[in-house]
Amino acid sequence: MKNKVFLNRVVFVSILATIMTFVMTFFVTFSNLGFVNNFIFKWMIAWGTAFIVALPISLTITPIAQKLANKIIKIDNKN
Repeated sequence: MKNKVFLNRVVFVSILATIMTFVMTFFVTFSNLGFVNNFIFKWMIAWGTAFIVALPISLTITPIAQKLANKIIKIDNKN
């Protein structure tokens, strides 16, 4: 059961990092360049770089953020 919880967290964070970086890099690329001829290529380069950075950071920070949120709203989560 513990493996399923861990796998669920990894899949959830991966999906979240994918969507967040995809959307954010679109807007940042657009705000910096506008719709230039090679916009999609530049956006995909930015997205790939952002995803490579965001995924390990998200996987590392998520448990810490969850514990902090639990303390802030006073949830006792004993595993």
